[in-house]
Amino acid sequence: MNLISAGEQFNRQAARYAVSEAHSSGESLRILAAWASLERYALGLDIATGPGFTAFAVAGFCDMIVASDIAQGMLDQARKIADERGIANVRFEIVDACDISYPDASIDLVTCRTAPHHFRGIGKFLSEVHRVLRPGGVFLLCDTTTSEDPDVAAWHHRVEVERDSTHMTAPTPAAWRRYLNDVGFEITQFSDTRVDMTFREWVERSGTPAEALERLYRDFAAAPREVISAFGIRRSDDDDFEFYWPVFCCRAVKK
Repeated sequence: MNLISAGEQFNRQAARYAVSEAHSSGESLRILAAWASLERYALGLDIATGPGFTAFAVAGFCDMIVASDIAQGMLDQARKIADERGIANVRFEIVDACDISYPDASIDLVTCRTAPHHFRGIGKFLSEVHRVLRPGGVFLLCDTTTSEDPDVAAWHHRVEVERDSTHMTAPTPAAWRRYLNDVGFEITQFSDTRVDMTFREWVERSGTPAEALERLYRDFAAAPREVISAFGIRRSDDDDFEFYWPVFCCRAVKK
């Protein structure tokens, strides 16, 4: 397997993520924006913004929103889209999700969507978010999760790493709740949803090598019944696969 850093991967694939429907729209983005609309924020920070879609969705509720990422290529795409949409109250910064370059209690809102499964330490990431939020500050999180069935979760993890070696983990919903509680967040709202995909779009977005593509296709074709049920896998008429990953969404407040 060709191991590269997350920064290298997302610089290389930034243009594909900029046109990804899974990132530019979807139920998780609608949920997150609806929760953001409950308050007004002086300063917001979107972690791992990618092409900026989450930052743009909450910009109207912030005096200023920082769209941050570890990959400059993603920030270049986000800046282009912000210019096209005429969004003026956004700035763009390189920020490591596990070492956030902001002082304690300096942020009113932190958002992060469709990204933590690439982070090298979920606990460290959440601790950093908790640190930079002011008391009573809001954290809005949406990310792919997995099955509570260990065998199904193992299959999910294996194909994700095969597809993109920067994938680290997709915690179960129960594990997400433990992580958040452990660092001092109070979960005030929760919703589970899903992100629908096709196999071809999924692997093209990540630039998966041809040899891995063949193995992944066989994995989907021979998926166990429990996996098929958990992720809605079905073969389409054009010999592709349609499927979904479950998504964990929550609104949490710093105690």
